[in-house]
Amino acid sequence: MTGADTRWLNDDTAIIDLHFQGVPKVIAAYLLDTGDGLALIETGPSSTLEALEAGVITLGRDMAEIRHLLVTHIHLDHAGAAGVLMQRNSAARLYVHEVGAPHTIDPTNLVRSATRIFGDQMDTLWGGIVPVPADRVVAVSDGGTIEIGDRTLSVIYTPGHASHHVAFHDTRHNLAFVGDVGGIRIPPSPDVLPPTPPPDIDIPLWHTSVDRLRDLSPARMLLTHFGVVDDIEHHLGLLDHRLDEWVTLIESLSSEGLERDVIVERLIAHVAAQMEADGTTAVSQQTALATPYGMAVDGLLRYLRKRDA
Repeated sequence: MTGADTRWLNDDTAIIDLHFQGVPKVIAAYLLDTGDGLALIETGPSSTLEALEAGVITLGRDMAEIRHLLVTHIHLDHAGAAGVLMQRNSAARLYVHEVGAPHTIDPTNLVRSATRIFGDQMDTLWGGIVPVPADRVVAVSDGGTIEIGDRTLSVIYTPGHASHHVAFHDTRHNLAFVGDVGGIRIPPSPDVLPPTPPPDIDIPLWHTSVDRLRDLSPARMLLTHFGVVDDIEHHLGLLDHRLDEWVTLIESLSSEGLERDVIVERLIAHVAAQMEADGTTAVSQQTALATPYGMAVDGLLRYLRKRDA
C-alpha cells in the first residue's frame, strides 16, 4: 500500500500516503526526523494504521521511533489514530490545540457526534478511537513554539475550518503544515477546494487564517489532502475564491427553497463541471473522500444560519 507518494522530501522530512479506504492521495501524514525520535504530523484515522506502518518501513524507519504526535485539529481523518498510537508507544506525546486537547483525553462527545453522521460506517471509515492519557497531552496555543530535538515548530492558530485548528511552521526548512485550513488539492489537479463540514465553519475567520499562511511566506505548504504545494500565492488565492464561491452558491440555492439533498446534488454537479473543464476528473474519487459533499453543504448551511441569526 505504499508508492511514489510515500517518500523523503528532504533529508529529514517525509510524506506518507495513508491510502484512506484503499485510495491513494486522500490523506497524507508527515514524518520528521528530529534527533529526539520521530515526529508524526497528522496521525490519520486508525483505519489507516497498516498503511502508516508500511510507509514508515518503506522510509527505512520503525514505528517504535515515533515519540511525538502533532495534529492540526482533532477531526478523525487527522487525529483519529492518536490514542491507539500512544497505547503502542508509552513514550509518545500528543501536541494539540488547547481547545481540542480535552476531546482527545475524553473523546466521548467527538465519537457521539461522528456516529450521528456516519452511523454504522464508523469502524470502516475511522477504526478504533481511544482516549489519550492526560499526562501525555501537550496543549499548544497561538504563537507557541514546539522544540523537539533539533527541530523547531511554530504554532499558528488558524480557525475557520475548525475552532481549534492550528498550522505548524517548520522554521528550519520554511515548511508550513496546514491541515484543512490550506484546502484540498489532489495532484495533478490545479484546483483547490475548501473542506467545510459542520459545526465550526466561519468564512471570515478562514480568510484571516489564509492571510496568516500567506504572511508566513513558506517555501512549501504541506497539505493533509494532499501533498506538497509550491505555488503558494496561486493556491491561497484560489482557496479564497472557492470559499466565497461556495458560500454564494449554497446561499443562492438555499434561498430558492431547495431541499438539502438537492443542494448537495447541485454542488456535486458544480465541482464535476470544474473538473471536466480543467481535465482532472481522474481525482474525483479522492476529492469526494477528502471533502464529502453532504458534509460540505451541511457545514455551509449551518454557517449561513449562524451568520444571519
